[in-house]
Amino acid sequence: MPNITDNLRMVDPVLTTIAQGYSNSTFVAEALFPTVKVSKLKGKIPTFGREAFLSRTLDRAIRANSNRISGIDLNFINFETQERDVETSFDYLEEEESADFIRYEQVIAKNLMDIMLLTKEKEAADFVQNPSNYSTSQKYAVPSNSYFNDYTNSADPIAIIRDCMTKVRTKIGHYPNTMVMGDAVYQALLSHPKLLEKIKYSGLAKATLPILSELLDIPQIKVGLSIYSNESEVFNDVWNDNIILAYVDGADSAKRSEYNPSFGYTLQREGKPEIDSYYENGGKLKVVRCTDNYAIKVTAADAGFLISNTNL
Repeated sequence: MPNITDNLRMVDPVLTTIAQGYSNSTFVAEALFPTVKVSKLKGKIPTFGREAFLSRTLDRAIRANSNRISGIDLNFINFETQERDVETSFDYLEEEESADFIRYEQVIAKNLMDIMLLTKEKEAADFVQNPSNYSTSQKYAVPSNSYFNDYTNSADPIAIIRDCMTKVRTKIGHYPNTMVMGDAVYQALLSHPKLLEKIKYSGLAKATLPILSELLDIPQIKVGLSIYSNESEVFNDVWNDNIILAYVDGADSAKRSEYNPSFGYTLQREGKPEIDSYYENGGKLKVVRCTDNYAIKVTAADAGFLISNTNL
C-alpha cells in the first residue's frame, strides 16, 4: 500500500509567484506573441483583416451627420490550450544538507521555467521562421547576390528591410513596430559597410540595436540568442538567419486583449505557470513540477513578414 505522502500534491504559492513573474532576456518570442490570459481551455478569438488597422478621419461639422462606417464583421478562429509540464526530484538528504533550502528550491523553480520557456520559444520560432506559414506577398528570401554577410556585394540590408516593411504597410496601413532576428543576422549587420556608412557621422564604430531601431524606425528590435540541444552535446540556434517583421499589440499586460489587432498572441490559461510538489518513495524523494498551459495563435497574418536566408 503506497505511503500517503506519495499521493500528496501541494501547490507552492511562493514558487508559483516566482514562476509567473520570471522572464529570461534570452527569449524573445513574447515580442511577437504577447501573452493574454484566458479562463478556459477552449474558445474562440477574433482574427483581423486590414480594416482593423485603418486610421479614419472622424471630424464632424456642426449639424452634419455622424461618420457612419459599414458594419465591422469579426471573424473568429478556435483555440485550444495545451498543457506542458516538466519536473525534477531530489532526496530528502539533499534538503537536510542544503545550507539554504529555500533558495535551493527557488533555483530549481527557475531552472524548470527556463526549460518551459525554451520549449515555448522554439515552438514560436519554428512557426514564424517557416516560409510555408506566409503568403507569397508576405515573405522574401534574400538572393545569393545580396547576402548580408557577404560584404563584397553592393546590396544594402537596411534598404531590403525597409522595402519589406513597406509591404506590410501596404497590407495593414501601418509599418511593423517589432523586428525579431537571429544572432547570425545581427552579427552580419554589426560590421556591414553599408550600415557603417550610415552611422559614421554619429561617432560610433559599430551598429547597435538602438541605432538599428532609429535607422529603421522600428520601436522594438530583439535578437534571439537562445540555443537548444536534442539530448546531445551539439547545440543549435533557435533563431536562424531570418528576420521577422510584425505589427504587434504594444499595450502593457494590464490593458492587453485578444480583441486588439496584432500579428498574434500567446493564449495562456489563468493561474499558469504553476509550481507544485509531491513525494515519492515513502517521502524520501520530493518532486518539484512546473506546469504551463497555452496556445500560440496568429490573429493577423498580413501584419507579419518573413525575410529568410539572409546569410551565406
